[in-house]
Amino acid sequence: MRWLNARRISTFTNDPYAGNPAWVVISIDEPQDEKRLQILASELNPVSDTVFVFPGTESSDIHLRFFSQSEEINFSGHGTVAAYHALEHEGLINFTEPITLVRQKTKTGIQHIELRVKDKKIERVTVSLPMPQFISMPLEVKSIATFLGISPIDILDAAHPIGVVALSGCSNIIVPVKSCNFLLNIEPNFHLMKDYCDRFHLTEVVVYCLDTMDKDNTAHIRHFAPSIGINEDPVSGVGSASLACYLVQNRIVSIEEMTRMVMEQGCFMKRPGIVYTHVYTYKNQILKVSFGGQGVVTFEGQVLLPKG
Repeated sequence: MRWLNARRISTFTNDPYAGNPAWVVISIDEPQDEKRLQILASELNPVSDTVFVFPGTESSDIHLRFFSQSEEINFSGHGTVAAYHALEHEGLINFTEPITLVRQKTKTGIQHIELRVKDKKIERVTVSLPMPQFISMPLEVKSIATFLGISPIDILDAAHPIGVVALSGCSNIIVPVKSCNFLLNIEPNFHLMKDYCDRFHLTEVVVYCLDTMDKDNTAHIRHFAPSIGINEDPVSGVGSASLACYLVQNRIVSIEEMTRMVMEQGCFMKRPGIVYTHVYTYKNQILKVSFGGQGVVTFEGQVLLPKG
């Protein structure tokens, strides 16, 4: 039998059991049998993702693999945030103050991570992502409204366009609605949503409004991903970053060389969290985007690796 160190992290929050939960499992080598990782992920986390941490290679300092309930996925934003909070005392990374830079390998390639460190504790994890792609495709407003359980006019009255943003291996439909109260009362049909996303090779649906609970925040979000086995994600880093790019691209927010936005999410699931996003532009063209957040450990111990 082989036991692995494991921690459960509430991400994008400093409050235990708020934000988006993720299990982090730490290994000294990499099992080749994905079935064992999938079994463990399905056992640990019925809500969201499980992250497996392995040593880096010549091109990276650390290697992360992400699993939902049903499959290995390319990338997980909250899983990435969780991983570094789980590694504080593992010795795989040398944390230096005030900033530690990390090259992280995932299925989408190499990401650059900035860790804000104080008193040997991580205060914030920031993930830099490559330039987004804005995909032009015929989106069916009626079909989107149907799977969200709303009327097409509820989307059209928001006065902003539906868009598709491809970022870090995910293609996100961005859907505007008018108010936070309306957004919190949406009851999607996840079967229809999955069928629609699968038909157009889309990954996730981000529904947002500019009406926020905290007046200092930019947008309120709900994030759905039934195509990868997650009906609703409490708080999504990539979803927030995709929305930030969409807001800049469509000139819905004022643009600077570095546009900072704060996305609130998770209230519907009673797991509120905050994602800090930064969109970097030059001559009004987006060069890159980053997102970041905090995390807090809510469990630590060991889990048994399933038999091969």
